[in-house]
Amino acid sequence: MKIPRLLKQSFTRASAMIVVKLIGLIGRVILTRLVGAEGIGMYQIAYSFYGFLIMLSGGLPTALAIITAKKTVVGWQFLKIISLFLVLFGSCISLIVFWNSTLLAELLGNPRLNYALRGLAPAILSAPLLGLLRGYLQGQEQFGLIAASEVIEQACRISCMLLIVYHLMPFGIDRAVGGGIYATFIGSLISFVILTIYVSMDKKKLLRSPYKSSTLPFVWFFRTSFIISITRMLIPASEFIDAILIPNRLISAGYSTSEATSIYGIIIGMATIIVYTPTLVTGALSHTTTMRIASHWQQGNFDNFHRLSRLSLKIGWLWGLFSSTFLFVYATELSLFIFNTEDAYLTIKYLSAIPLVVGFREISTSILWSKDAREIPFIGLIVGISCSITLQYFLIGIPGLGYIGAAVGILSMEIISVIWNLKALNISKYELKQVFSYIFLDTAAIFFIMFLSYFFIHSFQEDLIDITRFILSGCLYFMISGLYMYIRLVADLKINKN
Repeated sequence: MKIPRLLKQSFTRASAMIVVKLIGLIGRVILTRLVGAEGIGMYQIAYSFYGFLIMLSGGLPTALAIITAKKTVVGWQFLKIISLFLVLFGSCISLIVFWNSTLLAELLGNPRLNYALRGLAPAILSAPLLGLLRGYLQGQEQFGLIAASEVIEQACRISCMLLIVYHLMPFGIDRAVGGGIYATFIGSLISFVILTIYVSMDKKKLLRSPYKSSTLPFVWFFRTSFIISITRMLIPASEFIDAILIPNRLISAGYSTSEATSIYGIIIGMATIIVYTPTLVTGALSHTTTMRIASHWQQGNFDNFHRLSRLSLKIGWLWGLFSSTFLFVYATELSLFIFNTEDAYLTIKYLSAIPLVVGFREISTSILWSKDAREIPFIGLIVGISCSITLQYFLIGIPGLGYIGAAVGILSMEIISVIWNLKALNISKYELKQVFSYIFLDTAAIFFIMFLSYFFIHSFQEDLIDITRFILSGCLYFMISGLYMYIRLVADLKINKN
């Protein structure tokens, strides 16, 4: 049986992202046990600042991927030119962060972040260069190579981080976290060197099809990258605002700086890590289908465009429903077995709908980008973030509502963004009537599968230890759910096999 190309690419991408996430999750679990909730809170605040800076150039890789997919030689020329720009610009930003780390730590509300910011400074230069190189390879559909580089980067980063943190713990949590964060630069540098060697060896293929035009589409490239950067920067910007807003509002509610950092670490460093992990599947799907959906739209193949769009949304719905149900039912076990504490279980329950909502947001954003409607997801995210900030500001400041306020803020941002995107897709009333019947069917099926697996495993609870029962229950649930998902999608996958 021939496996559809889309399925193979999505599987490769999803497998790599899952492996990367699992490595990161294992590293986060060990790091949490080493530095505690306060340490993981400091780690997360520093990374939120870092993610915001990196996303300033976040649209360049995607724009380069699009132009490389159309004409490889033009992509190669842009790769060389933009790399030089990133070296100059990134070096300046990196030095500014390093030299002003003390001032920036105070502005972030925690002077102990000084060492963490210094540790991140070199990665501000290396990470954008690595992302640009991956964008070039994405345009060539080298998904296997990209996946391998991501796994290597994450493995190097996590192993070096844990090693450094372990040896620096006697000098204090702030120094240990700061030293561990330096591993971000080590991982990105190793991956960048490996990909650079490959591209240098592969560039000879470009000589067979020289680019005849004397001009490059700089205006299109920078306009596209700017729009994508602004849109993608909104999520890191929201996380950065949360890193400042949540601890400060908790302090206003009566908590100390240390307690506020610990609570922030539980919410963002533990609970959100768990609930966002299933979105790797829909993220991989969105990553591999964007180019193909855009190609169908530009070529006027609207039937194929709509079929592939519907298939992507259907996958996002089913996977999100499976994952969200599992998170809600097993929130306590996930918190206890992964982080050795039940502190995060309530937040996991509050945020259990994240895989479903975020899946729709990512896929609908890809569809709208393919139709050149890039401003719609941007506006939706702005509205969502604005509502999130407002709700968090008022709710978190109320004593006893810290966890609920943070969860409401995160969910409101995602839900508003999804509603905004789906409204722009102009789904007809006839399609909505068909969708509602399938929603009822799928929901009833998933609840029955969860009840079946939960009841079956818990009927043997006297013979099995807790963690074994949890693993078996999860495996049984996702096995049956996966079979149901395949039955629901098999006809659509055959239609979109090319």
